[in-house]
Amino acid sequence: MVDMDLLKSCFTLSSLKLQVKLFDSLDSTNAEAKKQIIKGNKQDLLIVSSHQTAGRGRLDRTWFSPDGGLYFSLILKPRLGPESAPLTSLLCGVAVANGLQSIGIDHVRLKWPNDILVMEDKIAGILTELVSIDSLESWMILGIGINQNISITDFPDEIASRSTSVVRILERETSPESLLCPIINEIDRLFGIVETEQSFISILTSWKALSATLGRKVRIDDGTRVFKGYAEDLLDDGSLLILTENGRETVTMGDVTHLRSD
Repeated sequence: MVDMDLLKSCFTLSSLKLQVKLFDSLDSTNAEAKKQIIKGNKQDLLIVSSHQTAGRGRLDRTWFSPDGGLYFSLILKPRLGPESAPLTSLLCGVAVANGLQSIGIDHVRLKWPNDILVMEDKIAGILTELVSIDSLESWMILGIGINQNISITDFPDEIASRSTSVVRILERETSPESLLCPIINEIDRLFGIVETEQSFISILTSWKALSATLGRKVRIDDGTRVFKGYAEDLLDDGSLLILTENGRETVTMGDVTHLRSD
């Protein structure tokens, strides 16, 4: 269980005005975030749970969420408008990568659009949702799940071969506060840059520097078709530019599979 006093004492926040709610178990932190919004939440809010019974990833996939993982959601007002939500997901990816590096995890890379890898194994994921109460008010929910103190032997067979965890890499357990604090502080710092520059350009530059996807041969499944090409660039709106044998394609959403270049 996260220690509230220890958590608050290590925050160095200037952009976020966070309230914090801690739970032993939830169906999912994003689901609880939606409940808080519907009940009338009007503030930046961090929701942390030690366990999720129905953790979700993108496209309604299940997120493996046993005790030992780090699961949290942020409720925030969109910076630069609701259309910036995809860019905020990329910002969180940079923050999680930097947070992992701060506790000694090397070779952290970002896979478009929302996965955090160590080498090619997944260590964390992000689920961003936009909730509109009415036509005048929208909130972002930024859900983040990290495989922290989870043994690789505990992973289901279908994901074990492409997953990793902090404890597996460092060969020791780490406290939730030691990882959550630097990530939240980094999200705050990056939002400060966005607010100062009124742009996500610096965030996109940081994402590109950490990218495991750019320059790779990839397979794209956008829900209507599947095609292959090379991930050429990340555009200003957060979409992925793919060079295919038939020309360039812009991908705004979908699944990316990294392929070997023959």
